[in-house]
Amino acid sequence: MTMPAAPAGCGLREGVEGLGRGILLTDDFGSGHTLAAVAVAEAWNRRHPDARVEVVRSLERSHPMLTHMVIGTYLMLLRRWPSAYRWMYQATEGQPRLHVGASGLLGVIYARSFMMWMTRQNVDWAMTTHPFSLALLERFRQSGWRGKFGTLVTDFHVHRFWWSPEADWYCVPFPWMRDELIDLGYPRERVHVTGFPLRPAFSRAIPKAQALARLGWEDVPRVLCMGGGLGLGNVRQWLDWLDESPADFEMVVVAGRNRRLYKELAQRAAGWRHALRILGYRDDIQDVFAASDVLVTKPGTATVVEAAAMGLPMVCAVPLPGHEEDNARALAKLGVISGPTKGVEMRQAVERLLLDEEVRRRVKDRLRKLVQQGAADLVADVLGSEQWK
Repeated sequence: MTMPAAPAGCGLREGVEGLGRGILLTDDFGSGHTLAAVAVAEAWNRRHPDARVEVVRSLERSHPMLTHMVIGTYLMLLRRWPSAYRWMYQATEGQPRLHVGASGLLGVIYARSFMMWMTRQNVDWAMTTHPFSLALLERFRQSGWRGKFGTLVTDFHVHRFWWSPEADWYCVPFPWMRDELIDLGYPRERVHVTGFPLRPAFSRAIPKAQALARLGWEDVPRVLCMGGGLGLGNVRQWLDWLDESPADFEMVVVAGRNRRLYKELAQRAAGWRHALRILGYRDDIQDVFAASDVLVTKPGTATVVEAAAMGLPMVCAVPLPGHEEDNARALAKLGVISGPTKGVEMRQAVERLLLDEEVRRRVKDRLRKLVQQGAADLVADVLGSEQWK
């Protein structure tokens, strides 16, 4: 099967403000990738209202029906065969050139549809927040496209899935990730340490009283449990462990888009010793963070950085295999999160953060290491400056 070549005229061209037509690509293998792309798009569009960009899910746009199956298979693999996914992730860490989905028939099918769509859109530049669309951009470049593209890494570690010598620039949240790219042979001057982009709602910490008033909640000790926007992780088990604590607190669960989790918890809502509040996906998650005292979560990048921006101490549950295990190791080195924990260890970590003000103060001080205010604006500045190189 041959790939459609990009037309000779599909390169950088003069557009509004000389910026050409740009696009931000992501994919729905977890909410954090999309949230970062949306934050950057909002920052860019504030700066360049006449050269607006949109966020496009590359797989969904290329092959909608197949994408539903691919994402479902990925989530099933994480839930049912985590050791298999871990093996694949670790095995590919040492490979010089490998992108998930970029080889084999699946990658060819997606690449063909993606390049046809990009050619019709006459895109001049692109940035991606997910390794899959990074691989697709590489193929488009190799087909003859003369535009520019870069990557915003949305993990705490640069796995080889994120590696592309074809990329014109990288944005990374933290300084050690620049060193990881340099070790792979990428030029230092093309790596920008920007912080992790957050939406404007996370631009400053929200007073707890203000968040409680907006939510209509009482001011009681509160432990929040969540598995990211998709509601992944063994949240029911976390609640069982926490419910054995003698400490007085309310448990709050954000089930995200996991309808099964929400339904199961609602059916046994009265079977807990501690009060339990069950929430679905929230657009006001910043207020939920600000109204809570401790967060129990898997170490997804967006959740961790958003909670840090709200000054919310965290306890790390057992992470998903692969990239979240790398995230947990990085966070442990920084001393900003307790864990990974389970059982009695999780319960005791939560109790320390609830009951010991000095421990809470030290943890909140360390959380500042994770937050770069204005990160979305910094990434938008990189996008603008790269168009003139």
